[in-house]
Amino acid sequence: MGNFLDVRIEILEKSSARMLLLPISVETYFKLGEQNLISENTELIEGIIFQKMPKSPLHYSITQKLLSYFINKLTSQFMARQEGPILMKASSPEPDIAIVESRSDYYSNSHPEFAYLIIEISLSTLEFDREKANVYASANIPEYWIFNLKESILEVFLNPENGTYNTKKILQRQDSIHPAFDNHLTLFLGDFFP
Repeated sequence: MGNFLDVRIEILEKSSARMLLLPISVETYFKLGEQNLISENTELIEGIIFQKMPKSPLHYSITQKLLSYFINKLTSQFMARQEGPILMKASSPEPDIAIVESRSDYYSNSHPEFAYLIIEISLSTLEFDREKANVYASANIPEYWIFNLKESILEVFLNPENGTYNTKKILQRQDSIHPAFDNHLTLFLGDFFP
């Protein structure tokens, strides 16, 4: 007999069970969090609460390198957030890094509803992070990157339209990239991959 987690996952593979799911609103999700009825280690994707995975040392290291890079290089127009919620119609993902508009209150009264760039560092959650591309495209996030640690590549998604990205590029660790929101920035991928 499988463990409890296996049973929960198997039932979600059945379309009849998925039709019975009751998505919750972003507002309800935050109310549940305020009342300590859900773990802080979750995120809301398309109305469904997902448990976030523990971070490996490699995952955390790359996240810190990226955060440090952006903090040091961004103009005052932008700010980098680490695992901060981004509010969307039916989702509140907490990407590893999000580049948002800078605000003097650092979003103390509300979470941002838009990001210029969202980055996920992916080792054990690669398929899930790829599925999030549609969530981000639906919210018109102009650029989404997945640092694919399994293959040491960067998956770049651009040009959102009708809930999907029209452009997908694969960059190798020896490549560099200029974020669309500021083409004066240059990230050399070898500086971030192990």
